[in-house]
Amino acid sequence: MRSDAYPLCVMIHTIVRRIRECYPGVVFGGYLLAFFAAFAMVFMLPIGALGLVFLALMALLPIVLVLGIVRAVERPLALEKLRSGRCPACGAKSIQQPSTASENCYECAQCHERFSARGEDVAAPEQIETESVKSLE
Repeated sequence: MRSDAYPLCVMIHTIVRRIRECYPGVVFGGYLLAFFAAFAMVFMLPIGALGLVFLALMALLPIVLVLGIVRAVERPLALEKLRSGRCPACGAKSIQQPSTASENCYECAQCHERFSARGEDVAAPEQIETESVKSLE
């Protein structure tokens, strides 16, 4: 059963991951369009502009809830990939286990993405340039 279900799990995770990555941009674009529509309505129908402002404020709660649902769906799918040694970002079978107890992040050897033990993306540590450190001394 697992061999048949795993490709479906991979496909679903890839789709959910892309939705999560694009979601903030789509929401921003929607709010930008609402702003331009409200700006045009100020001169034609002021009550319409006020209605759009209230509608945009009331939409914040569902937008945040949908993002939470998408993340909750993605997390177990990413964990399934991590447990099988597959990278949730690029799909390569090159996940490296955490090397020390203090560092509990998995890292992909191919794309260098990092993931927490919960399956969430972890920001890579910033590389400090030695020249900038020397100039501070």
